[in-house]
Amino acid sequence: MHTIVYIPHPVLQPYVQVYMHSSVGGQREREQMELDLFPVGHGVLTFILDEEHFLYNSERNKYYNVRFNFTGQLDRHHHLTTSSASMIYAMFKPFGAFKILGIPQQLLLNECTLISDMLGSQINTLCRRMEDDADDPIYVLKLLEDWLIGQLKKNESLNTDRIAHACHQIMIHNGNLPIMDLYSLSNMSKSSLEHHFKEQVGLSPKMFSRVVRFNQVNKFLKDTATSDWQEIIYRYGYFDQSHFIHEFKHFFGYTPSQIHMSSENLSGHVSGLETGDSKQSY
Repeated sequence: MHTIVYIPHPVLQPYVQVYMHSSVGGQREREQMELDLFPVGHGVLTFILDEEHFLYNSERNKYYNVRFNFTGQLDRHHHLTTSSASMIYAMFKPFGAFKILGIPQQLLLNECTLISDMLGSQINTLCRRMEDDADDPIYVLKLLEDWLIGQLKKNESLNTDRIAHACHQIMIHNGNLPIMDLYSLSNMSKSSLEHHFKEQVGLSPKMFSRVVRFNQVNKFLKDTATSDWQEIIYRYGYFDQSHFIHEFKHFFGYTPSQIHMSSENLSGHVSGLETGDSKQSY
């Protein structure tokens, strides 16, 4: 897997984490490969540069033929079978997809949806232009970014500030902020926070916290190669070893001691790059 990471336009940076141009699989056309996907806490807009593409999600027993698509938040591990492909990604902030697309994110949980099914015929002109220039990834990215900026202006009235603040509080506490403290820090009632958080992020505050904590644990395991589960249980606030292992397997698909069994992991590859220092302008 080869990926180049690009920095979004400054006006989009509060809502878009990074862009990526990624090649998955070998050079042979329609070559199939296995991929694991785990929740990373945000949605992804994808344009597949290859005209023909195959994708099967065994978790949902579902085939996809969605060249320009949006994948919403995930709340569990997914296993994919896919053909080799070259793709352009826009990786949103947790609340960013709602701001840009204007669609309640809980409707898109665990789904990969054709963008024209979400936004209607208004998107068809952009789709055709990207398809016509699919052999020029940088130009496709420029077309996509111009459209994203237009969407941001269109949805200017959508306010995500309070939910952005709630997400920030959860992340700086590594997913371990008590929920009552979150209500207080957000200056929102339980019902109001739950409603707006699901609408703008796609997950409940509790599930988002679990996803954030899992990603911190996964990063810690990769960085330290530790097998001291008691240290992790203490550091990240799990009840006991059984709780930690069950939670890890729910999101990763394998227990912590089975990490090596995971197929090439798209989420791990992407999340490692988006937080790194290798970003460039295009």
